[in-house]
Amino acid sequence: MKGKILFQSLVLCLCCAATSCVDSKYDLSDVDTDDLVVGDEWVAPLGTGTIAVDDVIKVYKVPSVQIDANGYYVARYQGTLQVRKNGFRADNDYEVVASSTISLKDLQGLFDEDFKLSLVDPHLMLESGLNSGTLDCRLDITGQPASPVSFFTFSPSTPDIWIGPDASSVTTGFTFCRNKELPDAIKDVPENLVLNLWGNRSQVAQLPAGALSDIRYTFEAPLTPAADFEAVTVEHVKEAFDDSFVDYLFSGGTATIYGTVTNEMPFDLTIEMLILDEFGEQLNISFPLQDVKGASGDISFEITAADMPKMMNARNIDFKLHLKGRETAETLKDGETISMKLKLKKTGGISI
Repeated sequence: MKGKILFQSLVLCLCCAATSCVDSKYDLSDVDTDDLVVGDEWVAPLGTGTIAVDDVIKVYKVPSVQIDANGYYVARYQGTLQVRKNGFRADNDYEVVASSTISLKDLQGLFDEDFKLSLVDPHLMLESGLNSGTLDCRLDITGQPASPVSFFTFSPSTPDIWIGPDASSVTTGFTFCRNKELPDAIKDVPENLVLNLWGNRSQVAQLPAGALSDIRYTFEAPLTPAADFEAVTVEHVKEAFDDSFVDYLFSGGTATIYGTVTNEMPFDLTIEMLILDEFGEQLNISFPLQDVKGASGDISFEITAADMPKMMNARNIDFKLHLKGRETAETLKDGETISMKLKLKKTGGISI
């Protein structure tokens, strides 16, 4: 990841030792030890961490994802349809007159694990430049899981066509062709979208020479998650537990890592915490998943008395963030963050 997460281990709160090494944008160096409460049950602050957009979604791995003039993230692909050169019979059947393949392979690197790229308003813009004649068209878009079909007419009055599910986003000068299935063409993140433009052969035969030689396309997919959007991103917290103090901390009793999550991004969250040893292997400790819906929520992970001995081998933490779309969709915007303010509560069993 681009940034660094400086996730403070509890040893900083107790002994002012070293910071953890992590791979995102946490900065927990501002721990306020005035919040430290000591007794049979005591609480120590773990600090506050911030995860930026480009750490949740790996946009730096995806050249097609850009930030538009309003700060919103959009995947954009541009090119030209390859027009057939051979002649056409002058009948009323349809034949492929132009085609192209859009590579979406870079989108497969957006998240750490498999994901469902369900977006609200992906759309395809076609600019024919046609200034003479008329051509009735059918456009086949082969994607996964859907392969939508659209019907429209190129003419001097409608030379530019906008295909998509939402008329409200159409740019001035384009003729809207509604296709509610287009979002499903990229939901399974295919390597390619294949475009085949069919035209009425009798009309093609009457067009001026070179009339279809420069049909340009722009495929845009604003990162506006739909309600059934699903993805997972992982935040790694390395050296979260120093081996010089785990014997003291986890010698008995129970412990709870808890706090508040503030979420500016357009996803609901389910947070999974995994405890790892120094080799990156997960310890046999299970925590209930924590849901954060909307702009903020509380999370809590209890380490039971039965699991405390296992924590002797604890070194690292993985936070798996399960991202889900919301009923009211919003577009991901540059500068949005997810922040966590965490504390550790210890009850009994400490030996110093």
